[in-house]
Amino acid sequence: MTQDIEQRSCVVLSSWTTPAMFLPRRFLSVSLLSVLAMAALVSIERNLFGARYFSERVPQVQPYNLWHGWVALSLSLAAVPGFTRDVSRLGGPVLRLASRRELWICVATWVFATFVALVFVFDPTVFSVLAREDGLVEWSSALLIFAACGFLAMAAIGQFRAALAGAERLAWVAAGAAAVLSAGFFVIGMEEISWMQRVFGIVTPEGLLAVNKQQELNLHNIATGFSELLYYTGSFMLLTLAPFIWLYLRKGVSLGRLDAFAPSVLVLVASAPMAAFNSDNWSMLPTQMMVMMTVIMLLVIADIALRAGQWREFIVLTVGAVLIVAIQELFILQASLLVRLWDPTEYKEFFIALGLAIYGFQAWSRLRSPVTASAAARRFNSYPLGG
Repeated sequence: MTQDIEQRSCVVLSSWTTPAMFLPRRFLSVSLLSVLAMAALVSIERNLFGARYFSERVPQVQPYNLWHGWVALSLSLAAVPGFTRDVSRLGGPVLRLASRRELWICVATWVFATFVALVFVFDPTVFSVLAREDGLVEWSSALLIFAACGFLAMAAIGQFRAALAGAERLAWVAAGAAAVLSAGFFVIGMEEISWMQRVFGIVTPEGLLAVNKQQELNLHNIATGFSELLYYTGSFMLLTLAPFIWLYLRKGVSLGRLDAFAPSVLVLVASAPMAAFNSDNWSMLPTQMMVMMTVIMLLVIADIALRAGQWREFIVLTVGAVLIVAIQELFILQASLLVRLWDPTEYKEFFIALGLAIYGFQAWSRLRSPVTASAAARRFNSYPLGG
């Protein structure tokens, strides 16, 4: 029985060898060009303006800043369409109809993002108070990340039991992947609340007092700019870029039960408001490209929905893209009204946490009852909005 299952797994894995081995030359070329462009921008700002590129600063609308934005937009417009052309030979993507619950989740996230932006418009002080340490937004973010951690921990336990019961070898891989993700999310959640320092009244060690920007019991505030950029970039790759790529690749790729770890378009859309909440880090090329690429990807998926006659999905995706542009523009043009320049990033981290929670739940729900790789693949392909 176990041998038959492993043979079927080999068949499933061999079926995706050809499409999975394709090389996205255009996308990789733009990625390399983006790295070179960022290196050039770092040199320009250091030598001409005497400024550190990866530092917090007030967004400005000056000729140089507009040119910088044009560079980011050009690279973004080359990256996303370049990828779609790279994968065009694999066949067109299929966007599945969203369930009513999924649509309501997406609508709710965009309504909340709009509400938060309006709070800033009418009362920047309240906007700031909600984003303070140990405030509603920070604890909500931490709880959502811990929820993602819990779902993946349950998935790891379930896969470990399945492996011990004689499931195919991929069960061991799935158990390991879920365990690593769960542990990673746990660390992120604890960093979010400074390892519960203020809850238990823990004094910051002297070694951290000298190097931690906010003198807290955490690591991410030792090098705030770099750690934030790393976290935001990783979140963009998992919650936005990966679902978009998988939308095109999933027709020819099957990893059996490992398909459960592929984030769905629902994850992309529900967490997409994270792209709109930037102020202190807006001047960095990666930040600008992540915002612009998110908007472009939403519009590309909206076009897919329109061509398929999926009007509800088209409206949600298009409105989401427009709202990202409007909210981000608000924090650029009205940055002087912010009580703390980095307050928008606290809300950004909330939407990241929301995306991680949905991702963790989806991975757990897909893995909680698989018996064979083929069953996992069939169940994966039945999910709406890309699974």
